[in-house]
Amino acid sequence: MGGGQATFIQFDWAFRYQNMRYHTLLHIISGYLYRITSSGIMSDHARLEVEFQEDNVPSEFDPELITQNIRQLIKDDFPVTTETVDRNTLNEEDLIRTYTNLIPKSITNVRLVKIGDFDEQACAGTHVALTGEVGDFKFIQLKNKGRLKKRIKVQVL
Repeated sequence: MGGGQATFIQFDWAFRYQNMRYHTLLHIISGYLYRITSSGIMSDHARLEVEFQEDNVPSEFDPELITQNIRQLIKDDFPVTTETVDRNTLNEEDLIRTYTNLIPKSITNVRLVKIGDFDEQACAGTHVALTGEVGDFKFIQLKNKGRLKKRIKVQVL
């Protein structure tokens, strides 16, 4: 490389940290509700879709009870850890939420994110170090997307 000047990239730490909080919150909700089919993080909220199995559809989806339980998981301040494993060692039955078929075949090492004993899945995103850093949140929308699916929007406070 030549003797050119170094280029420095600036980023917005407040925005990045908020994104880390949202991303970790989605993992916590995913670990609690188990089957998340899609998710997204916007500037002022995050959304996820939950899919229930035919034999495990709740008769009543109680956002208040879910909020209490997720707040407790946040308050318990579980560590958020990562581990890189050989793709060939992944067992789909153990990591049912890890859609390894969506990871390009050229990726031979997969990064797993683990939160306590309730969530472990492949993820390349940014997260906080402890669940307590997520802070408080609220459900801002709950929408039926069919008999087996619900769309949830959440907001960190």
